Amino acid sequence: MLSSRVTIGVQNGDRPIYFTGITATMERPGFVTLSIPPEEQWSDSLRWLTREQRERFATAEFFTMLQVQITGRYLILAQHPPQ
Repeated sequence: MLSSRVTIGVQNGDRPIYFTGITATMERPGFVTLSIPPEEQWSDSLRWLTREQRERFATAEFFTMLQVQITGRYLILAQHPPQ
């Protein structure tokens, strides 16, 4: 089983806001599962976002986009791990 921690960076003006605690695991080849922490864990970081950014974090589309983006990148790294 492969497992990795994922950090999301959201640009807000001239500073990035980081969201940690996501885990991506691949127990079977090609099947990536994300574990996303409860919103309370991100409450401090969410305060630094604009209202529009916070609203996007609350949508199903946002989490679908995370699944697609993280899975795609994770599969590439799994096939070609850094040396």
